[in-house]
Amino acid sequence: MGFLKKAATKVGDTFLFNKKDSEDAKDADLDTLAENSGATGKLLLRTLDKAAKMQSSAIVNYVEWLRSKNPDASPQQIQEKMDKHFKMLVTGTGAGAGGAAAVPGIGFITGAAAITAESLAFLDAAAFYTMASGYLRGGDVKDPERRKSLILIAITGSEGSALVDVSMGANSSVAALSRMSARNVSQVNNRLTKMALKQVTKRLKYSWLGKIMPLGIGVVIGTAANRKVANRVIENTHSSLGALPERFDTPAPEEGSIEEPKVSVSDNS
Repeated sequence: MGFLKKAATKVGDTFLFNKKDSEDAKDADLDTLAENSGATGKLLLRTLDKAAKMQSSAIVNYVEWLRSKNPDASPQQIQEKMDKHFKMLVTGTGAGAGGAAAVPGIGFITGAAAITAESLAFLDAAAFYTMASGYLRGGDVKDPERRKSLILIAITGSEGSALVDVSMGANSSVAALSRMSARNVSQVNNRLTKMALKQVTKRLKYSWLGKIMPLGIGVVIGTAANRKVANRVIENTHSSLGALPERFDTPAPEEGSIEEPKVSVSDNS
């Protein structure tokens, strides 16, 4: 088993992560750092680009639909429902990727490719969840750069939120972002992206190693690994984006007035 893990690490570093010494890349520009992060870095940048292009109405409708189904729910209770939905989505993708690596006749590289696709799905789900959580706290989800900021703060956790808060002297990252100029938001995003590339590469690497274990073990570890990373995203989102308001400023939409949104990690178009 030790030999297998070493072999998996070697292939995984090349296939997914294009591993290079992180210290050498510390001062590299964003494009170089992304290239050194291999496929994982490219996945993160693609997710941020997709988030920037997403219609803000999709985020708003998701939150308002939850409110219409739960008209008496507080912001905290709506957040809890979003947390559960996010974990349900990404736990399913983890089991699927682990299973692909264990099917007889499907080779190691094919299994690794499945993990790459699953990582993309996970990041898409995490991005949507984070933007919805930011909107729940009064964050601006209409501006593309500020949407990126919300995602990057959740990924980088306390380190990222400290950078944003110190920049504006605010006690909430969401509040700080709302006061930043467009130029400052863009500059902060570049620094946050560098932090996030290093963190995401490390986290997904160790989740991925468990999923290519043989004899079906990967299915179990895949689900557990995604649950663990999902919990980390949720914790970072709660702590980094700031406290939720005690109540909503507007009444909940009437039930049936908003069509149920199609929130799925399988749509990678």
